[in-house]
Amino acid sequence: MMKSLLPLTLLIVSTVGVLSHFDTDLFAQIPVITTCDPNAQTLKKGNTGEIVVTLQNLLVEKGYIDRGYVDGDFGPGTDTAVKQFQTDNSLTADGIVGPATWQVLCSTAVPLSDETPEMIRCLDGSEGTSCPTETSPHHQPSVNRQITVPLDTADSIYSANKTVFLGSKNISLTPYLVTEEHSSDHGILKGVGNVTNNQTYISTHLSDELIQSTGNGTIKTRDGESIAWITSAIGRPTDDGNWVFHEIILFNNTQSQSLALLNNSIGLVKSTVGNEPDYIWLLE
Repeated sequence: MMKSLLPLTLLIVSTVGVLSHFDTDLFAQIPVITTCDPNAQTLKKGNTGEIVVTLQNLLVEKGYIDRGYVDGDFGPGTDTAVKQFQTDNSLTADGIVGPATWQVLCSTAVPLSDETPEMIRCLDGSEGTSCPTETSPHHQPSVNRQITVPLDTADSIYSANKTVFLGSKNISLTPYLVTEEHSSDHGILKGVGNVTNNQTYISTHLSDELIQSTGNGTIKTRDGESIAWITSAIGRPTDDGNWVFHEIILFNNTQSQSLALLNNSIGLVKSTVGNEPDYIWLLE
């Protein structure tokens, strides 16, 4: 779905919150990852800007403020949250986010020895970290495990074969590059036919090998029926130099009969910068 990228010129650390585009509880199922720089500039009450957004997102993820406080303004609410975070972590509770506070904020890794052993369920109904030799285990899902599922393009609900780039601009250059891109795809939606997919992406260039994006757009049929969507994406370069983005997409509700198959559905997206088609698979 994303076809145009600006050159990467900065080694940056950032976060972009998912756009609150729809009034739906399903929106909360799209994950957002905040990346933190322990050497970021010192912040205090009265500061504003993207680096404050990063601070506020970290405080949201750690449970100190609600997402409604994420506005880029280091005000009284953020000040109170910072002081409470500092108190809870045996730091000087002065509301100043300096090197010591950033270091703790950015320390999210869990040592391997502290991880809870994965529980499995055996055929005899018992549970534990291992099963009797005569039974075969059924593993319970674990958020710490990576599961790779092959995606067959024949099973995709949508494929785009042409993209028209409509323009881009820089939103922020410091402390990291954030861009906004607009484009329109022309593709085929199964059971519907030819559609257009107008889209806007906000991309945070975290490094030369990682881009985090949020997007929103509208799929329209030839007779004018439409459905809106939002997405959260991670992009990485391939060995041949092309960027590939993997996304989670959430469709809104629509009154369109032809597009009703997408109502409130969640899907996976694979998009490649270049001449490769883009695909959407719906999750059952």
